[in-house]
Amino acid sequence: MNEKDLKRIKEEIADSDDLIARYRLRESIDEQRAWEMFQKKFQSHGKRHSYHLHAAFRRIAVIVAVLITGGLFWFHHDYTRVTPPVINEDVRLAMQQSKESGHHAADVVSVNANHSELITQQERELYHVDDDFVKQLTEAKRITTYKDKEFWVTLEDGTLVHLNNNSKLIFPEKFGDRRDVILDGEAYFMVAKDKSRQFVVHTPQGDVKVYGTEFFINTGTDEKGIDRRPVAGEMDREADSYSAQDLHTTVILVNGSVGFTSSDGKEVVMTPRQQLTAGKGSVSVNVVDTAPYVAWNTGLFVFKGSPLEYLMDVLSQWYGIHHVEYASDSLRTIRFTGNLKRYGNIDRILEAIMLACDLNIQLSDDVITIQD
Repeated sequence: MNEKDLKRIKEEIADSDDLIARYRLRESIDEQRAWEMFQKKFQSHGKRHSYHLHAAFRRIAVIVAVLITGGLFWFHHDYTRVTPPVINEDVRLAMQQSKESGHHAADVVSVNANHSELITQQERELYHVDDDFVKQLTEAKRITTYKDKEFWVTLEDGTLVHLNNNSKLIFPEKFGDRRDVILDGEAYFMVAKDKSRQFVVHTPQGDVKVYGTEFFINTGTDEKGIDRRPVAGEMDREADSYSAQDLHTTVILVNGSVGFTSSDGKEVVMTPRQQLTAGKGSVSVNVVDTAPYVAWNTGLFVFKGSPLEYLMDVLSQWYGIHHVEYASDSLRTIRFTGNLKRYGNIDRILEAIMLACDLNIQLSDDVITIQD
């Protein structure tokens, strides 16, 4: 009995209404032959089932491998991805107005492997830089601004630095496995995000370490974080000058997170709206209003209760005024609060100060005269 005959008998049994006939048909089946056929079919089906099962496992393994590979690729891509800072319209306008007003200028020195004078041994010690960083400075730039100038520079990774007057920035033309710069003076940093490489600003008092954030640094302040250089900001100056030993580094964090590591190796982690002041072996942190520093970055002079003498010092340097004469010493201590456009006309600025302080201010031959 072959498989065809067995199939026919099964169909006849299923179709027959006569129970005796059904029984006789069943008796006609060769049970041994049927069992052998069943085993053959089962084994064949089992092999097919095993094949399909192995094929399914292979497909699953491929999918898992793809997911793992994709995940690792995504993780690596995300980890090494560099995201430039978002430059809003206020900052773009400030950059444009700075250039149009003639204030955007600096002394830019480029060096290569054949020139080793970009950083001296004394500077290496002052800014605590190591040999690996020095190697990156074989192709680098030193940007220096003077009393009435500022400079905007975009670094190789997309980081934007707003360098104020009387300031210096040293940085490699191309970053390697680290992103280090040197700052002496005052600057606003908008750092590109890069999880795989820290961004480090070396100052005389220590290092500011970040991954991607926005902050302000001044390396010429006193122990209270008050600016002792003739620059713009929400600062009240009580003394005319400070020696280099008296100067501190002040960091104001606008957003993100930074760590300040002093020369003794201790790190202080900052959070937004904090001001850190470091110098003479001490570090202090307090909460501040960051709005004036953001405003400065977008082209404003910001003063809060500042003496008129300090305000005039700032304006004189920025606009190239040679001298300021006061009818009486009491006029020097008048307090001024307000925002003034950095790129505005000097005559309009003086007019605004006259109205706010009820004074008579005249400008003639680069000399400002102030009377009651």
